[in-house]
Parts: sequence; structure tokens; C-alpha cells
Amino acid sequence: MKDIQKQKDKRGVHLDRVGITKISLPLLIPGTTNKQQVTATISFFADLDHTLKAHHMSRFAEVLFKNHKTSLTFKNLKLIASEAKERLQAKNVYFDISFKYFIKKTAPVSKKISLSDYECGINLRVSLKDSERRLIVNVPVMLLCPCSKAISKHNAHNQRSIIKVDAVVNEDMQIDELIKLVEGNGSSEIYTILKRTDEKYITEASYENPKFVEDAVRDTVLTIKKNKRIKSVTVECESLESIHNHNAYARYSSTEDNES
Repeated sequence: MKDIQKQKDKRGVHLDRVGITKISLPLLIPGTTNKQQVTATISFFADLDHTLKAHHMSRFAEVLFKNHKTSLTFKNLKLIASEAKERLQAKNVYFDISFKYFIKKTAPVSKKISLSDYECGINLRVSLKDSERRLIVNVPVMLLCPCSKAISKHNAHNQRSIIKVDAVVNEDMQIDELIKLVEGNGSSEIYTILKRTDEKYITEASYENPKFVEDAVRDTVLTIKKNKRIKSVTVECESLESIHNHNAYARYSSTEDNES
């Protein structure tokens, strides 16, 4: 049968990314102690040389299905990318992988155990010259407003907030490690199961540890800078405000910090 994709293209336009988006697969995500099976949404791309008409889209899916039971360590992802580059005759390959990751948490007083879920991602770029691995975590925390505490006689408003970290990391850094680095930078951690003794503890502890979104971002940045396996980072915090019809937001980027 005639292979249209292999035909030469004469327009001279190189395409940065060609591939498939939003394919769902079960994947094994490595952690510090074990592997966790997740349902992931994957976008998978390769560049397309200006002389080639198109990529065979089925080859992207074939590579993914062949390797979906492989633990997605940095080493294994690079091997998958190398296979894709060879099959697609590409110089650069990209993975954008998103999933929910679960961590077992223990309530502070009752010691009740539950699972907390985190929206996470792994982005990978593999080229002829080098490779880059990014871990993305969205970590929910509680923030108690310092201003509200200062002006109120009996109370202070607090809300669930999301600290998002997008970090370029060394190959041995795992998702659960990054989550744990981030999680302690709110007024309090949050939990799925809490008894009354836990609620009392968290309410009082957060009252003694008020933070703006700016504080949460700065504290997260300082925590992350102590870890030498993190090469660069963007930290965002969005507070899902409880007494306003808008959210509060702050952001830090190590790239922009270096340029300022």
C-alpha cells in the first residue's frame, strides 16, 4: 500500500512537535519505597524534519502500549524515547504525562490512616545532545490569613490552597519526595480522615502559623533550594479564598529570578 507519510515535503518547514495527545494508559510510577500503578493521560511528541511529510501516528501508540507495564524511571523513559526516535527518524522526543498519585497519611493525634491524592506530572525531553526530566506536583495545604488573625478578636479565615511545583530534577528524584518537600510549607497539612482531636490540633496549630500565599511560595522556594537534586523550579500558590469571590496567587521562577 502507498505510504503517504514517507513522501518528501518541499515547503522547508521544520515542525517542533508532532504526535498524539490525551491517550490514557495504566502506568507504573516509581516512588522512594515502591511502585504505584496509576491511570495516566499521556501526550507523546517528536519533531518532524522539514524534508518529511508526516509521522506515522500509530507508531507513537505502539511504543506506548509496548512499554506501559515498564516502571517510568528516568532510565526507562530515556530508553522508550530512544526507541521512538529510531522508529520515527526524529531528533527530539517529548513526553507529557499526568496522573493522580496517592500517599498514605497519618492524622496528627488520632493516628487514623488515609490516602491523599495529588495531581502530578512527569515531562521528559530527550534530544541528540541531552535530556531533561521535570516533575510537577500540586500539593493542597491550609493557609490561615495573617491579616485576618491580626485584626480579629476570636478567629481568622483560612482556606485550602494549592502549591504547585514544576521542577527540573536529577534522575533519582521521585514524585513522593517532591510532594513531601512541599507539603510542610502551608499553615498546616490537610488530611482525608480527621477526628475531632485532629481538627482541634490542626485548627490551633495553623492559627499559630499564619501565612499569605507569598509566604507559602517563599518558604517552599527556600526548602527546595536546600535540595541539590533540583536544578531549577517554578513555584506557584493559589489560595481558594473562603471570604472573597476571587483567589489569591503568587509565583516564583528560578529562571526569572536569575534574570532579574
